Amino acid sequence: MPTLSSQAMRHIYIDIGCFNGETIEYFLHFITDSDTYEIYTFEPDPDNYRLCQKRLSDKKYAQHNINIIQKVAWIRNEKVYYRTERGRQSRISLNMTVDDGDSIQADAIDFSEWFARLMKRQKAIVHIKMSMPGAEVPVLDKMIRDDTLGLASKYEVEWTDRENPLIRATRIYIQLMFDSYGFDCVYYTRLQNIRQTYQMKGSFDDITKYYDWSKISESDTFAHYVQRPDTSIQQDI
Repeated sequence: MPTLSSQAMRHIYIDIGCFNGETIEYFLHFITDSDTYEIYTFEPDPDNYRLCQKRLSDKKYAQHNINIIQKVAWIRNEKVYYRTERGRQSRISLNMTVDDGDSIQADAIDFSEWFARLMKRQKAIVHIKMSMPGAEVPVLDKMIRDDTLGLASKYEVEWTDRENPLIRATRIYIQLMFDSYGFDCVYYTRLQNIRQTYQMKGSFDDITKYYDWSKISESDTFAHYVQRPDTSIQQDI
């Protein structure tokens, strides 16, 4: 755990790509004292955004501080083309500059910059989940260059396009940089196992954990990076 007193700090959960809000629902169920967290979730797909709003407006979540942001978490503040109507696989159209008829123009924000501003108000223990097909590599790379990666204490990253030769070297570099920032990749989880455990009203300990990334599908698989006990939360940016 971080060396700073958790009682004296804010607790924040950031869900990039929440689809219909189910991963927020799982977080609230599995994490102890989840009602003390500020929750920020990014979902730019209009259909998914509406599903997320509907799910999280249930009265059982009324006491939670949930902020749903209909923007693309990205590396710049700009308009981007975004492929919609793909459920959990909705994604930014990388390198696209003209309308292909299958995308919408969506507002994007520089996530690293936004995160740095959020943390300037008061330091916090932060848990970030990333499910952003094809965009996790440039966003994490920008966080490393901005030196904001170490502002969080836990990451869940859905690594996509695993064998893409255009991003493979950068992805490996980012994975090595997690270690340099004091994180261990402790295990992997799969959404289908999380969903099943939730439906059975189990605890987080009941969720199946995997330890060999090469033997599981990249789809709906999350790598869990946790800050080592001897690593303090980064204080300055």
